[in-house]
Amino acid sequence: MASVFRQKYTVAGNNGKRIRKQSKFWYIDYKTADGTRKRVKAFKDKQATAQLAAQLEKEAELAQAGIVDKYKEHRKRPLAEHLEDFEQSLLAKGGTVKNAKQVKSRVKRVFDECKFTFWNDIQASRVQHTISGLRKYVKTKAGLKDLGEISAQTYNFYLKAVKQFCKWMVQDDRVGESPVEHLQTINVRTDRRHDRRSLEPDEIRRLLEATRAAPERFGMTGHQRAMLYCFTAYTGLRA
Repeated sequence: MASVFRQKYTVAGNNGKRIRKQSKFWYIDYKTADGTRKRVKAFKDKQATAQLAAQLEKEAELAQAGIVDKYKEHRKRPLAEHLEDFEQSLLAKGGTVKNAKQVKSRVKRVFDECKFTFWNDIQASRVQHTISGLRKYVKTKAGLKDLGEISAQTYNFYLKAVKQFCKWMVQDDRVGESPVEHLQTINVRTDRRHDRRSLEPDEIRRLLEATRAAPERFGMTGHQRAMLYCFTAYTGLRA
């Protein structure tokens, strides 16, 4: 069975005494397909190292059985590297820089929340559960303001981004199949939080307070946008 550990070593201290320390990186010791032991340097994160150890051990077992995994090298690459390539592919197809960064950031947020490091870590149920629990934040002068759970539409944006990335991995011949292909988007019409209606006085007050404290956006200061919102709210004008 593979083992993960930090290497220990000694250095000379200021008083001349030897001090015992351990490496910042974790290492993996595992048995290869031919039965020999191999030691490899992994990551600073123990969990990511343990995931890589399990992957190396599985590959050794497959090789010992005569089964060759043509996607082995891609499976060993961190998802962060694949995401960089994915972003470049979006740009190469004519996508805008803004859109490419947005799609990539959505996938990265989900993977970070799920603590996915490698392709084999991806589980559809965890993706679904994690996106359902995402919250929306807005930057204000006082810091990040929690606006609550994301809407059904935003849920769909995140799920579509993850599915798009996984589909690209298959199309680019980096993996055999997508683990999230079967996941379905939500019917936006069932989300009643964003039905159009008149704002209550207290809701208008909170909207104006938050807008005044917000940074400049669309070439307008928070105060200017608050004045515009106030005007439209009390005159009934709509975009």
